[in-house]
Amino acid sequence: MNKFKIMLIITIFGMWNCNNVPKIPKIEYSKEIVSSPISFAMGIISTEENSEFELTFSADGLKVYFSRREPGKKQKIYVSDFKDGKWGTPKRADFSNDRDETASITPNGKFLFFGSERPIPNKPNKGNFDMNIWMMEKTDKGWSEPKPLPEPINAVQIENEEWPSSNNNFFFTNDNQTFYFTTMMRGTKSIKLYETKFDGKDFSEPKAINGIFDDEKFWIYSAVISPDGKYLVFNSYGAPGGTGGEDIFISKKTDNGWGKAKPIGPKVNSKDEESSPRFSRDGKYFFFSRAENLGDYEYGEWSIFFVETKYLNLEKIFE
Repeated sequence: MNKFKIMLIITIFGMWNCNNVPKIPKIEYSKEIVSSPISFAMGIISTEENSEFELTFSADGLKVYFSRREPGKKQKIYVSDFKDGKWGTPKRADFSNDRDETASITPNGKFLFFGSERPIPNKPNKGNFDMNIWMMEKTDKGWSEPKPLPEPINAVQIENEEWPSSNNNFFFTNDNQTFYFTTMMRGTKSIKLYETKFDGKDFSEPKAINGIFDDEKFWIYSAVISPDGKYLVFNSYGAPGGTGGEDIFISKKTDNGWGKAKPIGPKVNSKDEESSPRFSRDGKYFFFSRAENLGDYEYGEWSIFFVETKYLNLEKIFE
């Protein structure tokens, strides 16, 4: 093959590759600089009468899915559109008809995953509380019908099995191929982080990621990877360096995997409960959920907060 043909193939492949990589949106979700955490879209997405927590953005950043729990009801997934610099009135997502939460959309916008208590067909839950991951694919008419992910990602509880064993409610990727989820596999003693590969059809056997904490008794929950791939961010209960019950921790990517976790810092962690870390598509904004710690494992309503990521000084945490 001559040099001209080789260069032509490389050029065509490069054009194809660029056309299939979604452009990362740069959207200002606030007209003001957000140097300290504030409520996200107060009165629209964050409200005083409900609990709101966790969110995911569409690939173009102009749509947000989040969890809302009205008083005395199970949480559902709601959706709101960003237009003319503000968020519209949220509506319950069409697919959300049970206890549903933790929506996550792949960066290419092709798949939406969420956690649900809805039963998996022909696999009745025999434990005390069971949630599993469901998946939808984008079509010309919207999202396809939800389907549960296969075992061992999903594992329906057997008789006498109790939470958090075999529970899984959040499935995340920042590259459309490598997915992360946290669960307590049946027969183990802590909630760990797992990795699986997805080829668009099948998932590989999950592999546990160890070494983030020195003691495996500290759980890793609701883990995400920053858009630049540098940081793993998650929440954990009572882990070293935390300031409340549930706090947010961060690990930095190294040549050997993920480094030891450290608390994300006082701008986010407080005496109250913090969980569900998330990033905007371009990484400019950092989101998390917070609830007042009332003591004796009682909490107030959850709300979604956000801050510009640069003010967290993530790199300095590891100096």
